[in-house]
Amino acid sequence: DPDGYVAPPLDGVWASAPYFHNGSVPTLWGVLNSDDRPTVWRPNSTAMDTERIGLTVDVVDEVPQNETDRVRRRSYFDTRLFGKSNAGHTFPDALSADEKRAVLEYLKTL
Repeated sequence: DPDGYVAPPLDGVWASAPYFHNGSVPTLWGVLNSDDRPTVWRPNSTAMDTERIGLTVDVVDEVPQNETDRVRRRSYFDTRLFGKSNAGHTFPDALSADEKRAVLEYLKTL
């Protein structure tokens, strides 16, 4: 009975996008680079982004106001909304670009 939160194992993390507890970060690259996390995005295909490791997404300025289809509107993820933030978890920013790339390559092996 550990105290607090027990993190899940990293096995297959490369295939479990989006990331963070609320699914606010579409790629592992975004997890490792807090400045590269999109504010508003939506998946644009079922193909995986093999460069950034995660979802292939369209990044937009805001959810289109003229989108009347509720299902399509809900496919957008707006990190400015309550409970949807992608802020925090900035400790990987201290890594160099080469170190971040090495972490991504390692995670692909799990």
